[in-house]
Amino acid sequence: MNKSKIALFFLIHSLSCFYQAIANEIDITTYSHLLLNVGAGQPSISVCDFNSDGNLDVIVANYSDSNIITFTGNGNGDLLEVGRFPVGENPSGIAVSDINDDGNIDVAIANHETSYVTLLFGDGKGAFKTTSLSVFKTDLSPHPHLVRLEDLDGDSKVDLIVDSRTHNGLRFYKGQANGRFESLSKLIDTGGDPYRGFAINHINADALLDIVTPNQREIGIATNTSSNKLSFSLKTLAPYDAPFAVELAEMNGDGKIDLIVASNGSSITIIPGDGDGNFREENKTEIKTATGAKQIAIGDINGDGLKDALVSNWSGELYVVLGGKTKIEASSFKLPSIPNPWGVALADLNKDGKSDLIIADGNTKLAAVYISKKH
Repeated sequence: MNKSKIALFFLIHSLSCFYQAIANEIDITTYSHLLLNVGAGQPSISVCDFNSDGNLDVIVANYSDSNIITFTGNGNGDLLEVGRFPVGENPSGIAVSDINDDGNIDVAIANHETSYVTLLFGDGKGAFKTTSLSVFKTDLSPHPHLVRLEDLDGDSKVDLIVDSRTHNGLRFYKGQANGRFESLSKLIDTGGDPYRGFAINHINADALLDIVTPNQREIGIATNTSSNKLSFSLKTLAPYDAPFAVELAEMNGDGKIDLIVASNGSSITIIPGDGDGNFREENKTEIKTATGAKQIAIGDINGDGLKDALVSNWSGELYVVLGGKTKIEASSFKLPSIPNPWGVALADLNKDGKSDLIIADGNTKLAAVYISKKH
């Protein structure tokens, strides 16, 4: 793995020491380090401004504890726990948006090994409550893994999208902007089994949101062709080395959305987009890794205006992938305090123009937060 001039080098001394990273040849960023007490099991993280104060806040969903924990941010990198709220069994994925049109952030949870999704409604202060609408029964199969809240059909109402492995696609539940979703779903064919993730973004020049999924042996690319009828044109990138997680972000400075693929094999691949819904495999960058990806987070770690990625791995390693106009490079590191890194997020918690790192453990009920220090 290339660890040259724009790679990150991580030096971990102890929990009370500073965490230091060389972001590039001219900029040295130091990080302050803190630990959050979170719940047990495989965590998922969402970052949003749930109290509308202009500062980013954090929500962590905890698989074994069947709850979410909310932390309010003050804009300086500090996080204060607000509360813990039940979310049904086995929360394996989280999405946030205003689903009842009251101006407050709400939460959707994928409840693994069940037939339902949990909806929690925010009070605008960091508390989330259940209502008669909270247990949303689905017609997917076998059970939900991930959820997304997006306006997929362009009617200015947030829709619910959930993976459906047995049907080789995603289930689309149309939003009604009153906290309800239509119970009868529409299947979006993704050409294979989107086991553990999917990404939604604009991959061509129209105003419609498109979908990319990591199927078992290929990447499914579903281009949205009509918002009113919600129709998609499907193509695949195949064969592929056991893709597990995907994200969409602009990483090379050309203004076109690129594809990041983390495999269950031993690679992370960045494939440039052409802006017309295609990805140029002949120009891809492949990064060798340990076996087994988990989650991908997108942000701007070094503040250069290009998106970067943070990837968790079954090996206990974390991989940083830095976007670049001429080259994409990567480095890996481990955290002694986080032996089984699972949930990851990148967000600028202290408003210095650089994304801070949030890494939640699958074993210890801890999440490590690294805040870049302002210079």
